[in-house]
Amino acid sequence: MPELSPNIASEVLAACQAGASEAAAALSRTLGIELKLTVGEPGTIAENTLPEELNAPGLVVVLKIGANGVLFILPESTGLLPDWYATPDPTGQSKLTTLAQELGMCFLPDAYMPESYKTIRANNLADSIRSAGLVDGAAMIPLAFSKSDDKQGTALLIWPVTNPDAINAAESPKAEGKKQEASLQSEASSKPQPNVQPASQPKSESSRRQAGKREFPPYTRSLLRVRVPVTVTLAEKKQKLGRILEIGPGHILQFDKACEEALDMQVSNCKIASGEAVKVGDKFGLRIVSIVPPEERFVPVRPAGEVR
Repeated sequence: MPELSPNIASEVLAACQAGASEAAAALSRTLGIELKLTVGEPGTIAENTLPEELNAPGLVVVLKIGANGVLFILPESTGLLPDWYATPDPTGQSKLTTLAQELGMCFLPDAYMPESYKTIRANNLADSIRSAGLVDGAAMIPLAFSKSDDKQGTALLIWPVTNPDAINAAESPKAEGKKQEASLQSEASSKPQPNVQPASQPKSESSRRQAGKREFPPYTRSLLRVRVPVTVTLAEKKQKLGRILEIGPGHILQFDKACEEALDMQVSNCKIASGEAVKVGDKFGLRIVSIVPPEERFVPVRPAGEVR
């Protein structure tokens, strides 16, 4: 893997610009607000010149690449972070982890795909950046997010840091309050109390698919950015070659398929879904109605020594 250094600023900038819309969509889904992203010009950042607004709590996304790492910093002062991010339940934690993976794919060149991801709520963003081992002359790209009400907030993409594992999830006041409450309940009871985990909300099919990406091995995650042909089939019909040769301008082919039947969507000649035709502006679109599960294959099991 190439070395993660400030010298790749132009490559990271190109990746950020290419993935800006995808990154904004990923943050919009996770944070529950509609966002637009504008990528700023690269610069440098040092421990003794950290912006004053980083002496505050916020979200830190750690993207680990080899022994080094990249940090995505989003302060709470931007007003973009929901209350639940400080003490996420299992569903919320899954959302944040999926967000970290998506940001790594959107902001970094293919040669620098992260090997692991981590999201934390830091009580002081500046302290977290220092603890991660910010190198001299580290690179930084500002990412300006704007909401539908024209309010704006700026996040930072910073690299490299030499000790990304040193960043630990700092307990927020909410988390500390829950810890103290649990301690008081334990002292008031003569019997040990069970460790009750927060109940997670049922996940939608889309959420399960997003969360499933976290289980992919590092060398497989880059495949998620491979472009494949997506085809929507109107209808199919077999004809003799002689009839095909008779086809000319103005000839009408009649199919057995009714006009209200669902259309098939194929990826690399493999049917994965069906849907209905819709109009998107002045273009053609497909509204997915159902997903086609993979074909099951069964192999008969015979006793040892049995002759076929």
